[in-house]
Amino acid sequence: MTPEEKSYRAVVNRIAICLLVFCALFFAYSNFMGVVMGLAASMSPVAGTVLYEIVYGVLYAATFLLPVLLFRLLSGGRGTAPIATAWRMPRYTLLYIFVSIAIISAAGYLNSMLLEIFEYGEFTDDVLFEADISTNYELVLMFFTTAIVPAFVEELLFRGVVLGNLLPYGRTTAVLASALLFGAMHQNAGQLLYATVAGLVLGYIYVYTKSIWCCVLIHFCNNFLSVLNVGIYERMGSDTAVAVLYLIELIVFLIGILCAVRLMYLERDRKEELLQEGAFLKTVDPDPEHTLIDISFSRRVRLFFSVPMIVFLSLCVAQMLLLLLLSLVMT
Repeated sequence: MTPEEKSYRAVVNRIAICLLVFCALFFAYSNFMGVVMGLAASMSPVAGTVLYEIVYGVLYAATFLLPVLLFRLLSGGRGTAPIATAWRMPRYTLLYIFVSIAIISAAGYLNSMLLEIFEYGEFTDDVLFEADISTNYELVLMFFTTAIVPAFVEELLFRGVVLGNLLPYGRTTAVLASALLFGAMHQNAGQLLYATVAGLVLGYIYVYTKSIWCCVLIHFCNNFLSVLNVGIYERMGSDTAVAVLYLIELIVFLIGILCAVRLMYLERDRKEELLQEGAFLKTVDPDPEHTLIDISFSRRVRLFFSVPMIVFLSLCVAQMLLLLLLSLVMT
């Protein structure tokens, strides 16, 4: 194994160890929330709900932020890529947001269609993601815990740490690997395809913008739409809510298509300008597979599946299979 390959394997192992710690923290946090739920039940409805949601948000954030800090400690400050936190947005940020949401939504629909054979969508709605936000304060709390907190902490871990530290070994490897781990992290077959596609989109945006903030914004908008969907469904009759939600999703999807067409024309115009006028004093993107550390793609793939990484992925797959089994038993 060359020094470069040893360096790459070491980064992969540190990432895997941090993700294993994440699994342990997530398990502990999930069980502790059962205790908090019992405590909240003994309080008034408002106080109990506020307590539960605040504790939920804080512990959820800690579950992601502690592995970020652990990665820094394991790296000892050497060879660690800094998280790109410069406030940098693409010129056409709004176009990227709509295109990203359209792609992620399409993946979500495909994911749900594939899982209909297990009646898994009904299981996740009734058991895993049951929500009651019939009051305004509950909607605000869910907005905080489901849209704001995950958008920030999940991007810090999976784009800032995972993708950022794999990036010197190749853009393709970094984006694909971080998306795979992001999808597996959800430990739910009902979100696997959806979350993996979201990871690919967000990974591309992170590489393109060289900043985490556009990823956070897209992640927030996607989660905000989920909260909005739940809020609409809770406050309208089921038939009206379904019609309104389909209309919103159709509008967002059509706008996403129009934005994608616009971006393609902008990219075509940019390339034509470079061909006609040359690249002097113009920024030219490097080759997409440009690497700072030269390791072949096939070798990177083989080295990625180290023992700690296989253990992490196995735990995630086992959890997905367990939930699928539960769905078959309970439906």
